[in-house]
Amino acid sequence: MAEATKLIPIDQVKIGMFIKLDLNWFQHSFPMSSFKITSEQQIQDLYNLKLKQIRYIPAKTDPVALRASSPAPVASSSNEAVSGGQVFDSIIEAKKARFEKLQQQRAEIARCEAKFVQASAVVKNINKMIFSQPKLTLQEAGKLIDSIADVFLTGNDAIMHLIQQTEGSEELYFHALNVSVLAMMLAHEMKCTQEQIKTIGIAALFHDLGKVNIPDHINKKTTPLSKPEQNIFELHTQYGIDVGTKAGMEKAILDVISRHHEFMDGSGFPNKLKGEAIDMLTRIVTIANVYDNLCNHIDPNQSITPHEALSLMYAHRRAQFDPLAMATLVKSLGVYPPGTLVRLSNDAVGLVMNVNVGMPLRPRILVYDEEIPKEDAIILDLSVESKELGINGSIRPGLLPRAIFDYLNPRKRINYYVDSKSKNAPPNAAVASRG
Repeated sequence: MAEATKLIPIDQVKIGMFIKLDLNWFQHSFPMSSFKITSEQQIQDLYNLKLKQIRYIPAKTDPVALRASSPAPVASSSNEAVSGGQVFDSIIEAKKARFEKLQQQRAEIARCEAKFVQASAVVKNINKMIFSQPKLTLQEAGKLIDSIADVFLTGNDAIMHLIQQTEGSEELYFHALNVSVLAMMLAHEMKCTQEQIKTIGIAALFHDLGKVNIPDHINKKTTPLSKPEQNIFELHTQYGIDVGTKAGMEKAILDVISRHHEFMDGSGFPNKLKGEAIDMLTRIVTIANVYDNLCNHIDPNQSITPHEALSLMYAHRRAQFDPLAMATLVKSLGVYPPGTLVRLSNDAVGLVMNVNVGMPLRPRILVYDEEIPKEDAIILDLSVESKELGINGSIRPGLLPRAIFDYLNPRKRINYYVDSKSKNAPPNAAVASRG
């Protein structure tokens, strides 16, 4: 339900008012058509629009703004007016260029969606073929990893893409693909060789291979496992080694299958390995696997936001992970990782699309605006917006009104692809079950 608005003369506009412009997005110079006024410059910019009246939302306006005396109209000299008009025109042109870029970005997102869905189907087929045609399966896995590297690791624009959530047995295949993509991206950022990156990708695809021998009532259980159930669940690493050995997988891949639940502090399973006893390729897959599981828990109600997942891993579980892999994950995903729902300083709600490297607090945001169709939604790049516009904090999806949730579409299963700024660098990604 739309919030009540009131019309007031332009000379009654004050700092603290939450206004709603009755203009097309291209007819004004502001990032959004609805926002809270935080500076005198914004008031001057409103005067430059030559409006006689402004609509504002009392419910979102600071109480002090309703009590304060009205400011005198700001007079502008002819030279100032010309200068202001030139600035306004340049901002509008920049908006048009931004809109065209967004259209290109959406086309790229659609391309990646198609490729990702195709890849998930291949993963499903690979997991079934490994028992009957192991050699052919490994060849297909290698081709898939090459394809992932080509499509997702060489993009020239920063994108985030949401994949439809899956149910039942499909969960396992998306999880394997998600971990594979993220692990490969981390490996690339950590300057691993191309051979190592490919090995990591294949190992991640098969890291949960042994789960096919674990009963569904354990794999899909959403409440904590009992001790006997945990003992059975932990056998999936050995089952995976058995299948992988018969298929002729190389030792580096088998090591990842065996150790992807081992932690640097010795708290993992099955052998409570510690520190240097865990190879680097496994450490990379492990951190991708944990992040994935936190964001997309097997029980959707227990999934946490990407921001919360990264914070939890860094603040409370850091000792479990390789320091370089952890630092790379934080650097790549930023303070507010892609997929995080946030509230901006102007009270707008948005979804973090991607990280701006070197500016972790200033990502790109897909913004909810009831006046703009979902397919044309605004994407704000906070790195180029006024410093007055920033992020106030993250939001749990369950706390959003349904209309905003559906508009931003923060699904249970989230996949992110984000370019780094380094030459030929891959998008830094992440996505995410008990794994």
